[in-house]
Amino acid sequence: MKSGTLFALLGGVAAGLAVGILLAPDKGEETRKKIKKTAEDCVDKVKEKISDIRASKEAEDDVEPNLA
Repeated sequence: MKSGTLFALLGGVAAGLAVGILLAPDKGEETRKKIKKTAEDCVDKVKEKISDIRASKEAEDDVEPNLA
């Protein structure tokens, strides 16, 4: 999966979650807590994916070509 597609997918998921939370029948304080928690979770997932992509890219760069 291309990284652009992955970020688009994560953005869509985050937007869907935010709309769902905003339309939920909770108190304003509870809704704000849920939005904050969801945003923090999304940021953590994006950071983890970026780290994974960097690690795989570094591993790819460390592989020496077979010239035999």
